[in-house]
Amino acid sequence: MAVKIDYRVADAGWADCDVAIDGSAASVEASYLGDALLELIEATRAIVDGANYSVAHFYDEPGECRFVLEPQGDTIRVRILEFGETWSEVPDEAGIVRLEAVCPLQEFAEAVLAAASQVLNTHGLEGYKEKWVRHDFPSEAVHGLRRALQGETLH
Repeated sequence: MAVKIDYRVADAGWADCDVAIDGSAASVEASYLGDALLELIEATRAIVDGANYSVAHFYDEPGECRFVLEPQGDTIRVRILEFGETWSEVPDEAGIVRLEAVCPLQEFAEAVLAAASQVLNTHGLEGYKEKWVRHDFPSEAVHGLRRALQGETLH
C-alpha cells in the first residue's frame, strides 16, 4: 500500500496538497485563512496519540475541505470532504467526498512528516513565513509528531 502526500506552498498565502492512497487521489487547495499544514500535522498526532476522531481544515476562498481521520486498529480511515462554505459548521456527512481510503496509520503519519519536511527543505523557516504570510512553519508540531511515532505504540 502506498501513501503519498505532496504539500506545496504556492503564491503568497496559498498552498496545494495532493494526496494519494492506494490508487485513490485528491488535490485540495488552502489559503492562509487557516494554518492547514499545522492542522494536518496536529490531527495526525491526535490519532497517533489515541484519539478516535480528528479533523484538519483546509480553508479556501470560498469553501473548505476537511481531512477527517479515524483510526481502525493499526489502520486509519482518511476522508477528504469538500464543503461550499468557509468555516462550515455542517456535519461531515454533508460534505462531498473527494477521497476515502484506509491505510496503515504509521504509513499515513510518515507521509505527513515527509510532506512537512519537504516544505521546510524547499523554503526554509523564513521562506515559509514569507509565502504563508500569517503563520510560521509548524516546527514544534512536526517534532511532536515525530516523537510520538518514535516513542508511542500506534493504536
